Amino acid sequence: MHLWKSADPARKAISTIMLASATVVTLAASAHVAHAADAASTATVAWLRDGQVEMRSLNSQDNKAIDQKIPLGSLWKLFVYAYLQDNHVQETAYTCAAKKDLRKDVREQQEKNEDLYCCEPGEQVERDSALARSCAPYFSPARLGVNDKAWKSYWQTRSDANWLQRTAQLQPDTQISVKDLLETLNKFSPHARAAARTALLETAVQGYGREAWTQLGTGIRYKTYSWHLPDNSAFGGAAGWLADGTPFWFGARGSSRSTLTTWASALATTLPAPRWTGINNMDNVGDEAHCVDVDFFARYPLREVLSISANAPARAGTLSGKYRLQFANGNSLDINSNGSLTLQRAPGVAPQITGRVSINDYVARVIDREGDASNIQAARSLAIAARSYLVQNAAFDHGCWRIADSTTRQRVSANAPTDAALAAAWFTDDLILQGANVRYHNDSAGNNRMSLKEATKQANQGWSFERILATSYPQASVASFNGKSDCKPLAAAQTWLSTASSKWQSILRREPGFEHPDTPPAICSLASGNPYSDQKRMRIYARGWRSLDERITLAHEYLHLALRFHPNGANEDYVEKLARRLIEGTT
Repeated sequence: MHLWKSADPARKAISTIMLASATVVTLAASAHVAHAADAASTATVAWLRDGQVEMRSLNSQDNKAIDQKIPLGSLWKLFVYAYLQDNHVQETAYTCAAKKDLRKDVREQQEKNEDLYCCEPGEQVERDSALARSCAPYFSPARLGVNDKAWKSYWQTRSDANWLQRTAQLQPDTQISVKDLLETLNKFSPHARAAARTALLETAVQGYGREAWTQLGTGIRYKTYSWHLPDNSAFGGAAGWLADGTPFWFGARGSSRSTLTTWASALATTLPAPRWTGINNMDNVGDEAHCVDVDFFARYPLREVLSISANAPARAGTLSGKYRLQFANGNSLDINSNGSLTLQRAPGVAPQITGRVSINDYVARVIDREGDASNIQAARSLAIAARSYLVQNAAFDHGCWRIADSTTRQRVSANAPTDAALAAAWFTDDLILQGANVRYHNDSAGNNRMSLKEATKQANQGWSFERILATSYPQASVASFNGKSDCKPLAAAQTWLSTASSKWQSILRREPGFEHPDTPPAICSLASGNPYSDQKRMRIYARGWRSLDERITLAHEYLHLALRFHPNGANEDYVEKLARRLIEGTT
């Protein structure tokens, strides 16, 4: 269980996420009364596919009524976002006032647990980040000048839900049915959905989903929400789309962060697998998912390309079906093309095959050619490495990356990608490594060079893809295509902690359970919230190191990592006293 700890009493309020199963209660939905408290007694997930809503309980055998009512929470911002996108509204950025001023607004009082921290005082936030951060003031219809007539005209063609017909209904305590929510998400325009997917990646990489993404992946995109039930207990979860565009909703007692952390594993095994057929069409992946132009067999000239069905040379143009490639060196290869390859012929020139594919299609083809897609964790680590290699080494021209299929670059399968490879590529959708010159080799590891054989061995020993990557590329952090990273290094703080912890060893060796971390913990800049240590990734999220309190915090979080296998590591008073003793002796 991942523990969130801190060095002072104010931070101790969130020191440990307690995970407990709620009592299972069957919900009875009514046309007039919304039994929201009953709805939240179990962790529930629902999705819409082929016109049918499927709803499952994650901690009981009871399946829930599809018309059950839930609080809208902060999901209302997702619908305002879609309206702005489709109507090409050019609104101004939102400027954050002093934190004390935010509470003057009635709406902010209603959402005091959800939307107080859009950005730092005096800073600005724009649409995509506002959605990922769930910034209520940004999406206020009054601020945006959205009138009911235009709003209703837009939504009445997309949803019959009464709560979407007037902006006054965009309140977190508005009761909605899961069925209406899913049907409306399903009717988002491809443009609005793709834009929202791009914006919501930040939620997984940096936001409330950061503890859950290693189990859920980033192919799934969601807007989180937190609200309260009539009994004042917290209720939260997420809603959005699976990788193939299937809309889903999830809810349980607790905040959005705690419910995602608690139920991520169950969600990952309960949600349906994406349908890979057609998943790479632009309606699903959006304009931000740049294409890749591949020059196939760059180092092995072709002599002829034969159509197997026609038993004759293939015509120039799109290749769709089975073909036999004959190479100048006498070798041959049979391929099955899904229409993404093109054969070029010219008099006196050897035939050439090129392909234009989406980035995830490209990554999946690399996995099929270079790795083993059946080894899930190794395939996911290769997916991120291959995508990183592409970004670092390919040319970018007219919206497409261009790279050769070559042993001097990375090899790419000419066959349509397998489902297992697509699953690995989409699980790591839009993620790259930042801070390292990424390389990999079949069996030779090195500085920032992953050994695929070693990665497979590590995966077979139970290592996660994240641990494999952290070992192969220790200075790198996972980042999104738009540059948003899950760790913005605080180099000076890391240098200070490395030096200070060396001086502490003589004291700490006498402490029961102390184990000096094999890998020095990375110090990451904390954008908001309370400092904490991430035992899984061996990271400390903090604001600095210069002040006495900041150094005590770093020492405190370091001790949580160094004592993570001993009960003392969970004893806040013990850790705090020891941290202060260490700092008093080294400053």
